[in-house]
Amino acid sequence: MLQGKFMFKEMFWVISISTLFLAFSCVFMLFKKGVSLVERILYSIATLVLMIVNPHWLDIPVYLTNDYRVVEGVPTEFDHRSPYKAGSYLHIEVSNVELRLPSSVPNSKSDRWFVIYYLPNSKYIMDYKVLSKEETLQKQKRK
Repeated sequence: MLQGKFMFKEMFWVISISTLFLAFSCVFMLFKKGVSLVERILYSIATLVLMIVNPHWLDIPVYLTNDYRVVEGVPTEFDHRSPYKAGSYLHIEVSNVELRLPSSVPNSKSDRWFVIYYLPNSKYIMDYKVLSKEETLQKQKRK
């Protein structure tokens, strides 16, 4: 089913585990003796910001149970983007869900039916498929 992954599934673990490790390090510093009240407050704020900014850790149960969210349809938005230092990617919107796909998907497939499996909190794409023109026409007739 996979047609050119955006990132490997293992990359999800690298991001999640590093976030959890940093958060646990900050929590450990909260209870360490010899740390002033100001430092404890700063570590608390840093931990909260880290956990809010990087929501990958919330998706670990979904990842372990393979209970991915699925979105299907023809994209209403299909735009190749290339922000500074972030690398290029394909920004699409399907059924009011905005996602990032690999930039290797050509513009000629913008009118095709997409089936995308993703994690709900981080919107990390686990798998996707772009259907052929014939399959797209069949799906559109059913709807």
